[in-house]
This record gives sequence, structure tokens and C-alpha cells, in this order.
Amino acid sequence: MVGIIYRTFDEPRDYERGIRLARVGDLVVSKSGVFEASLTTMTFGRVWLQSGSDSLARSLRIEIEDSRRTMLFLTDWHSVPIIQSGTNFGARDVVSFGQNTSHFQRSFGPTDWTAISLPPGDLEAAVHGFLGSDIGDPSGSLWGKPAVEHLTRLRGLRYDLSRLISSGEKTLQNPEVVRSLEQTLTAAMVACLTDRIESSRAPGGLRHQQIMRRFGDWLNANSNRAVYIKEVCTALGVSAATLRRCCEEHLRMSPMQYLWLRRMNLVRRELQQKNLRTTVTATAMNFGFWHLGRFADEYRSLFGESPSSTLARRPA
Repeated sequence: MVGIIYRTFDEPRDYERGIRLARVGDLVVSKSGVFEASLTTMTFGRVWLQSGSDSLARSLRIEIEDSRRTMLFLTDWHSVPIIQSGTNFGARDVVSFGQNTSHFQRSFGPTDWTAISLPPGDLEAAVHGFLGSDIGDPSGSLWGKPAVEHLTRLRGLRYDLSRLISSGEKTLQNPEVVRSLEQTLTAAMVACLTDRIESSRAPGGLRHQQIMRRFGDWLNANSNRAVYIKEVCTALGVSAATLRRCCEEHLRMSPMQYLWLRRMNLVRRELQQKNLRTTVTATAMNFGFWHLGRFADEYRSLFGESPSSTLARRPA
């Protein structure tokens, strides 16, 4: 089966729900402006390919299950680097996240990315078939900076296939053509994931990665209320200094700044809920904003509109 779906978004919540190749959540906008995003999802039999574009600096959390093996890269050579799992990630980098792992990602402006995925076992079988070797523990993430020609080929395939599907090319209805596309994409993915690969790049090592995972899990379990540094550190069993080092590595901001941004984004999300009766004052206070005048000014600076405007715009 071959298919393509293109969608646009003006709200972070809808965008994160549309990302198919991983479970994405906690998208926190960290810079003022109008949020715009798009997703292009392409299917070539067993191979899935999804490209995304978002307009504002933000952080988000990626949770990888054991359903498919996914590889991520930035879409073009001029992409501005992001922070992925506590390390710089640029236009020359690729990563395949390990199964049942969790990662924070931080961008600093408009970001374009592409992910390609295979069903469980397909990547391992392809590596063994092409190279006669094993890819290693599926729970371990693979980081690499492949040769330019390998990544150029993968980017070119992504562009050509998007153009072919969008034009309604009839050859794509042929099952053998689809099988050929599967093999071509798989071979390009294998070439990128077996060239100059590292098992780990995070400067804080496994311990900081584990702390950030517990941090994300705890925030998810307490997503309907304001939370503060002291109770987070108590719940995680870490010092404030350790949590600060972890957040600065993975998010390039302090935990206090991140929690404040998260609270602001949660207020906005609640004001947009169409089936919830609330007021700006009640919502702001529910998330710990007691100085309402300052809150309104900061909200307007971050989101480009007043909280009352957000409340008035929500769908009936």
C-alpha cells in the first residue's frame, strides 16, 4: 500500500497528537510568535516515513515503545541544530532510538525533521542481510554521523517519493514497485545507521537520561496541576543541583524556567478546551499564577494574545 497524508496545525496539542512514528507529548512552546506546523506522512508497504515542520522554539518529550524501529534526521543541510537527548544534533546527524526509551528534545527556532521506521525485526534482518552483522541491543539508541553521500541519498529519496505520490504516479499501484521502494528505503536507512555509529552521546551518561525519564513520567502523572522544584526533587530522590544539571543538558534551561513555561502552556491548553467551563482567573490560579496582572502580561508576551482572547476563540 502506498499513501500520503498532509496536515497543518495551529495548536501544539494537535501537532503532537499527529506525530505517528513515536509517542510525543509535553510540547512546551518557549518563544513568542504564531505557532504553525505541518506533518506529511507517507506509507510504502511496511516502511513509514513522516516529515514535520514547526515554527517556534519548543521542547517536547519522545517516548519510544517496542512497536517499530525509527530513525530521525533533520530534513535539509541548512537545518539549525537542536538538542536531542542532551547533545547537539545537527544536519549531519542521525539517531535511531532504542526500544522502550524516553527522550527530551529542544529546538531554538523553526525546525524541519524526518523520521523513517520499520516494523520490529525488519531493521535487524536488513542489517544482517546487507552486511552479515548484527545491529546490537534493540534497547540501545544508535547515534551516527554518516557519510555525506548516504544522508544525501536518503534526503533525495524522501523528496522524490513525496513528489511521486503527490502527482498520483500510477506506477506506484504496482505491488512490485512498492516492494522495490521498500527495499530502496530500507537500504538507505541501513547505510546511514551502520556508518560511523556511536552507542551513546549524552554528556551526563545513563544516570542523567534515567533521571530525565523519571522527571517526564512524574510530570505526566501530575499534568493537571502546578508543580514546583522542591516537590519534584523529593519525588525523584535527587538534589536540586542534580536536577538543574540534567535540565540544562537536555533542555538548555533550568528546571524552574521549564516548569514555568510548562505551566503557561497548560493554562493555554485548558483555556482552549471547548467542553470545559472556566474563567481566565480560575485557570491561572489553578496553575499557581497569583499575580494576575503580571500573568496576563507574560501570557501575552509568550503567546501573542491575551488569555481572554484565547478563551474567546475556542470552538463552540
